Amino acid sequence: MKFLLFNPLYTFPSGKNHEKYFVRSGSRWPHSGIKRKGTTPHYLPFPFFLAYAAAWLRRENFEVCACDCVALDLPLSGLLQKIAGEKPDAVFFETATATITSDLALAGEIKRLLPRVLVILGGPHSTVYPEAILKEHPAVDFILLNEYEETLVELAAALRGGTSPALVAGLVLRDGAGAKFTSARALIDPLDKLPEPAYDLFPASWRPDPALYWDGFCQNRPAIQMHASRGCPYKCDFCLWNQVMYSNGKYRIFPAGRIVDGMQELQRRYGAREIYFDDDDFTINAKQVEAVAAEIIARGLKIKWSCMGDAINLSPELVRKMAEAGCVGIKFGVETGSPRILKTIGKPVDLGKVKQVIRWCAACGIKTHATFSLGLFDDDMESVGETLTYLEGLDSDTIQVSVCTPFPGTRFFDKAESAGLIKTRDWEKYDGKASDIVSHHKIDLGDVERLRAAALRRWLFRRLLSPAWVLRQARYFLRVVRGVGPAFVFAQLRGILEEEFLISRN
Repeated sequence: MKFLLFNPLYTFPSGKNHEKYFVRSGSRWPHSGIKRKGTTPHYLPFPFFLAYAAAWLRRENFEVCACDCVALDLPLSGLLQKIAGEKPDAVFFETATATITSDLALAGEIKRLLPRVLVILGGPHSTVYPEAILKEHPAVDFILLNEYEETLVELAAALRGGTSPALVAGLVLRDGAGAKFTSARALIDPLDKLPEPAYDLFPASWRPDPALYWDGFCQNRPAIQMHASRGCPYKCDFCLWNQVMYSNGKYRIFPAGRIVDGMQELQRRYGAREIYFDDDDFTINAKQVEAVAAEIIARGLKIKWSCMGDAINLSPELVRKMAEAGCVGIKFGVETGSPRILKTIGKPVDLGKVKQVIRWCAACGIKTHATFSLGLFDDDMESVGETLTYLEGLDSDTIQVSVCTPFPGTRFFDKAESAGLIKTRDWEKYDGKASDIVSHHKIDLGDVERLRAAALRRWLFRRLLSPAWVLRQARYFLRVVRGVGPAFVFAQLRGILEEEFLISRN
């Protein structure tokens, strides 16, 4: 039995030479961007769920093809041509809220092209609305809920063995004109049940090159992405991945030895010079982080690495150990500068400690990136002001401030809906960069956007007046130029600046 797993590319014209596109599989916050036609995006997350599923299917002796059309800049016509040529027995792809109309239209196109092929969907939007999708779209045969790799493998085994798919947990299947839920599935635990991701099948079976994926926070190329854990024990009410894909479930880790084995293999096989741990939160378990660092040091592994982490559980000793093991960068979400809002969203971060962590990292040569969200459900102008004042005094190397999107399946969406604040169910507007889908009962989001832009300008101005900060940025810039090459640096900068200009103009 042959499976084709893919990540479709949806593009829309944006001027003469540019197009809007969507980052979907691999991103915890699906969103759009704008790029030059004929180029790949400047941010490309590795599609881990697809890659784990592909590896697991292959381990069970299924024939597997894969194709990440976003990374290949392969349009839908090229994808359909590939599907026609491969003639798979089943296809699988993830859905997202902003692209669900296109996702379901694509399912219909595939069914018309190959009427006997099974069309299987997963991902956040179809997890939230499986009944409606199956009832209204006959081209869709199965929907896999939440974290789907094990469900897909068991469904494949049932189809191959002639047993009933209704016995597979974590599945919604067609039942006459309606839909039938099978039993609930527990999260994959221990996480070590997962095989290593099928890096050799991405971005495509016929063009394996995981070094093509890129996060702009990385400082060396090739920089290859890994996972060391899944989930998060904190309960931020806007977090799509933790609430929908993991059902607010248990935080799980891979063994430290396996993680470092994977780092060594990526270095040996693909020449990785940096590993980016794109976890939901790499630094939650301090003992685990220390174990990974100790394993790297004990093996004498010389490779740089960076991570998506958190300031909550870091200590000066742990930061020094991470730096000794090769860590060069930590991203972390602060979300708000208001202690009251931190409590309401469910994030137990100490705002004073965040500033300490930034100082510890700076002393060890670890670059920091802090993110904030405005327009949270309980925000008011006082809390927005607290956040903007706090971030203006933050000495992080880079900063990101976004207006929060209430994705279906999150408590943020449910609270906004209960309060009558949802302005539209036109799902195409539910872009991670959107701001016109929800009203706010306490603040004017237009005013917040203007305040956000002004605060970012003030943050940069204050940083530029700090000789220590400017010197640090000069060192990091030189490190990046050496690590990735000047041509790549300036190509990335051009893409980012062009995108920001076109978004602001629109």
